[in-house]
Amino acid sequence: MTPQQTQAALDAAENELCDLRGFRALAAAFINDPTHDPDTRRVLAQHLGLPEPRRENSAHV
Repeated sequence: MTPQQTQAALDAAENELCDLRGFRALAAAFINDPTHDPDTRRVLAQHLGLPEPRRENSAHV
């Protein structure tokens, strides 16, 4: 592999990683948004291997 090919491959990998981080951030924002269904948020977090959303305390509502 030439240095130019190596650099192109690294650039492509960095771009893909940036996209994946963006998708993960969007998913985390959805999971932590209490306006969405709690069960959906919990299952999505489990499916993506992310921490489950914090449970809302109804005493503070």
